[in-house]
Amino acid sequence: MLTPCIGHCRREDDICVGCKRTLDEIVRWGKMTDDERESIMAQLPKRPEPTSAVPSYRSRNSFKRRTG
Repeated sequence: MLTPCIGHCRREDDICVGCKRTLDEIVRWGKMTDDERESIMAQLPKRPEPTSAVPSYRSRNSFKRRTG
């Protein structure tokens, strides 16, 4: 499964500073269809940068940008 997660997880204004997904999108990601995920990923580059793009810690998420 493709994911935009880059392991810089920190929420600011209900948006992750690493991947720009909303909390709702992150929670539902595994249950979405491929088309739903692709649609959201197409929107991510158009979303504004978070106020602070520097994360306070690096995530331990081992599923960064995995396909499969």
